[in-house]
Amino acid sequence: GTATGGNPGLDPTESTNYDFSLEYYFDDNGAVYGTAFRREIDGLVVPFRSRVNYEGYDYILTRPDNATDGELSGFEFGVVYFPTNLPDFLDGFGIQASYTMLDSEQSNPITNDVGEVVGYQKSPFFAVSDSSYSVVLAYEKSKFSARLSYVWRDDFLNNNEAALFANPLGIYRQAERSMDLQLSYNVSKDLVITFDATNLTDDMNHSYYEFSKTHNFGNYFFSRTFALGMRYVF
Repeated sequence: GTATGGNPGLDPTESTNYDFSLEYYFDDNGAVYGTAFRREIDGLVVPFRSRVNYEGYDYILTRPDNATDGELSGFEFGVVYFPTNLPDFLDGFGIQASYTMLDSEQSNPITNDVGEVVGYQKSPFFAVSDSSYSVVLAYEKSKFSARLSYVWRDDFLNNNEAALFANPLGIYRQAERSMDLQLSYNVSKDLVITFDATNLTDDMNHSYYEFSKTHNFGNYFFSRTFALGMRYVF
């Protein structure tokens, strides 16, 4: 049989970080920037499998453990620009955009039938894409503001298949995207009306086995939501 559980004995995950960034302001309302970074991480929490006996029956127990270390490095480039001298109806328009490249590696433990670690397999970090970007169109006035954002991320390793099927076999998720909208209107200095919409494109997402990208493993949705809100300061 199989079982899952928690682990109250987890240790903190520790990371040594290196960052280097440059910014250039080409205008009072505009800048470009670049950042290089590296993370050396100890004690990553990943699912760990072991064999346990409960009331005379053997189970493969999966629970979180500080079972691996890893490294994460990459670059980020971005721009922020709100043009000046635009016509009145466009005054307040701007753009924010960024692009990120990542390289990650972690050592996942491989266990035998009794739960002993017999080796390690290199893989990317779980839930980390090699590249991603975002673009935000902004409009800002004294009473009204709007943000339309689009976020895209490359496909990524999400998890490993069940212990009885393979040890391990990666499940990847295909590239994901989301378009979101935020609006706000200042009725007065104390009252603000807001409207938020997420995942406007309402795309279906897919996952696939590590060695068969053309064969679908599953489908999933991130819900499209609409929210109307109010903020009042007393």
